[in-house]
Amino acid sequence: MIFTNPNQPDLAYVCKMLYESIQLPIFYNVDEHSPIEAIWGTGFQYSPFISEPEALVRPLIEQEMEYPVIRTTNFWEQFIVLPVKRNGKRHACIVIGPSIQQMPNDEQIVNQMNDFQIPYRDLPRWKAYLSSLPAVNQLRLLHIGVLAHSLVNQEALEITDVLQYGYQYALPSTFKNNVELTISTQREFSMFHQSMEAEKQFFNLIRNGDKKELMKQVINFSYSEAGVLAKRSQIRNNKNLAICGVAIAMRAALDGGLFEETAYTLSDLYIQQIEELHDARAVEAVMVNALMDFTERVAQGRNSRGSKPIRECRKYIYEHLYEDITVDKLSKLTGLNGNYLMQLFKKQTGLTLMNYIQQERVEEAKKLLNMTNDTVSSIASRLSFYDQAHFIKVFRKHTGVTPKQYRSN
Repeated sequence: MIFTNPNQPDLAYVCKMLYESIQLPIFYNVDEHSPIEAIWGTGFQYSPFISEPEALVRPLIEQEMEYPVIRTTNFWEQFIVLPVKRNGKRHACIVIGPSIQQMPNDEQIVNQMNDFQIPYRDLPRWKAYLSSLPAVNQLRLLHIGVLAHSLVNQEALEITDVLQYGYQYALPSTFKNNVELTISTQREFSMFHQSMEAEKQFFNLIRNGDKKELMKQVINFSYSEAGVLAKRSQIRNNKNLAICGVAIAMRAALDGGLFEETAYTLSDLYIQQIEELHDARAVEAVMVNALMDFTERVAQGRNSRGSKPIRECRKYIYEHLYEDITVDKLSKLTGLNGNYLMQLFKKQTGLTLMNYIQQERVEEAKKLLNMTNDTVSSIASRLSFYDQAHFIKVFRKHTGVTPKQYRSN
């Protein structure tokens, strides 16, 4: 439903009422040639990039728009940009914000500063500024945009209208025409992508843990048939294709029964590694290693799947290995009697529940002994062994050597 009212409200009054209601900074101009007016509370801080309202607001209102738009900067600031319409044309503009969805961590801030060549010494200023911004999730921001538009322009919108318009607004105007032209050109000259069947083959081989057959498929893989995901840089194109390959492999591995946390972590790490590379052959090598890694882990998991309660127990043990794990917790998780669960676990895995937990902790301890300089007592404590003596006893039981001997060898 849309309605209009020729008696438009006073803009300054509406902005003041909006501020009192939503408690977010508001900037506006009464017409496109007027200076920017501002309403904000005593705790408001400017971005370290700017020193006055004009520098903050002008870049946000330069483009024409018909409805409210959520604009987000490279530094997580979000604004609602609202055109003020008179007689069907844009007369002025209101900017609500900045706000932030959630506070980024130090690593994210530092990475962003590196991208924009901001000195590290400015980190405290950026942290202070970002932490001063009010936290507002996207849904609330959309509702505020709809409310403000209704008050200012006497026109009712749904939040889905604003969301859809915002995405269309952010898309370059030439993109849709380019899409249709490219599709037509590829049809004319028979420049087609690799068959969907080939992708399904890769997917099924990873899902089934068939590493040997997957290697045969990798030999026949061609970047040229996979598509073009970056037009100006071949290395960027290869990276994008490799990232897509890792994402597909992760989904296939999840479908094959790999623990979610393992799959997501592997995907993150391989993609991070791909982004660090500058050699096409190295990018391809990382992608192939990722495919093989996912496939091997699926194959290992398939050998010890078991029934749903046992799979739930194994998943819980994997995700809580550094915590205290008891039969009572697993019993509540599965809804099974503790004694029956232990019998079922032994029957399907060949190990008692406690032996399985110990075995998993010993395997984790091996990684820590190989890859860190942590002391034996520290590793014992982290993996929830009673004490160092208990850890050494269990480790020797499963490996035949003490932790110290294992590390030295």
